[in-house]
Amino acid sequence: MNPVQQINKPNNDFQNVKDKILSINLRIDGLSFVILEANSIIKAEYYEWQTKNWDYAVTQFNEVFSRHDFFKKDFKKTFIILKSKECTLIPKSLFDKTKAGTILETLYGFEKKDFLPYALSLKKADIVMAYALNTKLESLIKTIFPKAILLHQSALFIDESLDNTNIKNKLYLDISNQSFEVIGIKQAQIIAHNHFEYTSVDEFMFFLLSFVKQNNLSLNTLLLYISGMIAMESKIGKNLEKYFQNIEHLSKSTANNKEAMFEELKKYTLIANS
Repeated sequence: MNPVQQINKPNNDFQNVKDKILSINLRIDGLSFVILEANSIIKAEYYEWQTKNWDYAVTQFNEVFSRHDFFKKDFKKTFIILKSKECTLIPKSLFDKTKAGTILETLYGFEKKDFLPYALSLKKADIVMAYALNTKLESLIKTIFPKAILLHQSALFIDESLDNTNIKNKLYLDISNQSFEVIGIKQAQIIAHNHFEYTSVDEFMFFLLSFVKQNNLSLNTLLLYISGMIAMESKIGKNLEKYFQNIEHLSKSTANNKEAMFEELKKYTLIANS
């Protein structure tokens, strides 16, 4: 298995990585990692596959981690950022750690023996994100990266959405290949959060517009923030411009196409390290 995209800056020494940060994004259908030195990417690789199964993904992760000796090194910091739909938001006042597993099992229908419940407190809201971690993936992480800081991308994404509190009504949209994550904010409060999978532009727009309607958000006053794998000249981009009057991009534009593929992971890594 070869990376879809990679960055290899010349003259890098991975014998001593005490001044470098390793950040790995794990997804059911792919993996990417960046190595940062002085906030700049010096090495990065991006992998993807079609099979959407966590047990299969773990075998692919293990194969990638066996390719490079530097994964065994003791970096200044190592972040594991999980991206998955098996998560839910719970008000901190109602959160009960002993019941998190049952809630996730009910929502997503998996067996307790296959997943373990984890939880993260959001930094900018009195909310806990409970999420499920595949047991084989947990074992792999603890074996290869025992000192890693485990995070969930949705928690980072939601905290980012709460930055501009002066804007009362907004929609945050993170687009991936055949799936997207959306957050609705009204009167500076999170009112809804969900993940959707789509196979066509029409399906994408149906799910998104249904989300807007169900949560009583007005297309006329709503500010849409977009991040992830999206080009506005694409069919999805043109449809978004058709329905949303106010659109802003969270991703910084770059002339370097290689850098662009790793931009989101770099951004969340710097946020986590701040």
